Amino acid sequence: MKFLKEIIGHKQAVKMLSKAVSCGRVAHAYLFAGPEGVGKETTAISFARALLCSDPVEGDACGSCRDCRQLCSGNHPDFYLVEPAGLSVRIEQVREIQRRIPYRPYQGGRKICLIRQAEMMTAEAANCILKTLEEPPEGTVFILLSARPQVLLPTILSRCQVIYFRSLPMPDLIRGLANLKGVPEGSARLYAALSDGSMGRALSYVSSSLMTDRDEVNALAGVLRQSGPLEAIERAEKAGESKQKAAFTLDTLACWYRDLMIWREVGTAGSLFNTDQVNIIKMEAAQYDTGCILTIIEEIEATKRKIEINANIKLALETLFLRLSGFGKQC
Repeated sequence: MKFLKEIIGHKQAVKMLSKAVSCGRVAHAYLFAGPEGVGKETTAISFARALLCSDPVEGDACGSCRDCRQLCSGNHPDFYLVEPAGLSVRIEQVREIQRRIPYRPYQGGRKICLIRQAEMMTAEAANCILKTLEEPPEGTVFILLSARPQVLLPTILSRCQVIYFRSLPMPDLIRGLANLKGVPEGSARLYAALSDGSMGRALSYVSSSLMTDRDEVNALAGVLRQSGPLEAIERAEKAGESKQKAAFTLDTLACWYRDLMIWREVGTAGSLFNTDQVNIIKMEAAQYDTGCILTIIEEIEATKRKIEINANIKLALETLFLRLSGFGKQC
C-alpha cells in the first residue's frame, strides 16, 4: 500500500489531498474521476489511510500506527468498501452503509466509505446515496471512484469535490515500471506505449504473454494490407471478442504504424517502440507513404474513441479492418 507521496504522477491532486489532511479541511465527499487504471483507487486508499492515521506526517500516513497497519491488512473497522455486486451497485449495499455510518467511529475521529465504479449504481442506489451526501454524518468521508462521471446524477456531482485523474504521460509510466517492477527501459517504453496512459494496464503487461500477443497484432497489420474483405471481417470478429482485447489490438496497431512512420521519416531504430522488429518495420514501411500512415493512425484513434463510448466493438473493428485491407478506397 502506497503513501500519498509515493503516488506516480497526479502531483496536483496529491498536493491538494495532502494539504486537506494537514490542515484538517477535509470535504465530506470526493469524486475521483478519470480513465481506468490511472491511479484513482491507489490514490483513494492512500488518502483514506492518511485520514485514518492517528499520527499523520506532513499530510500523509505515518505507516506504523495501529490504524495504518489495520488498513494495510484490510481489517480497519472504520473503512467501508462498496463495489458492484455483479453488474451494479445495489440499493441494499447503500442502505447497509447508511445503517453503519451514523454511529461514532470505532477508532479515531473518522469513517471512510470508498465506492468503486460509482457510475454502476442503480437509480435507486444513486438516489439513496444522494440523501446521505445532502446530510452527511459528522466525521464521515465518502470517496467515489468513476471512469464515467458524466453518467452520475448532477446532484451527486454537485455535492462532491471532484478531482480529475488524467492518463499518465510516458515518462511517468516508464519511471513507475522501473521503480515498481525493475523493468528495463526498452521494455518499459513498449509497455507504456501500449497502456494508453494506464499504469494498471502497463503493470499487467509485465507478467503477461504480452510479447506473443504483440507479435500477433503486428503481423495482423501486414496480413490486412494483403487481405480481402472476408478475411478482414473474420480478423475483426476475433479481435473484438472482448473490449479489453479490442483495446489492446488498437493500441498495438497504433504503436506499429507509428514505428513505420518514424522509420520512413528518420530511418533509425532509436525512437522505435518495437526495437526488436527493425527488419520487419523496414520492409513494411516501404509499402506506405507518410500521409497514408498518418491517416491510418487517425482512423485507429477514431475507432478507439467510438469503442470508449460503447459503440458496437465488432462493427467498429470491421469498419477499420476493411479500411486497412485491400478493400475499398486506399489512403
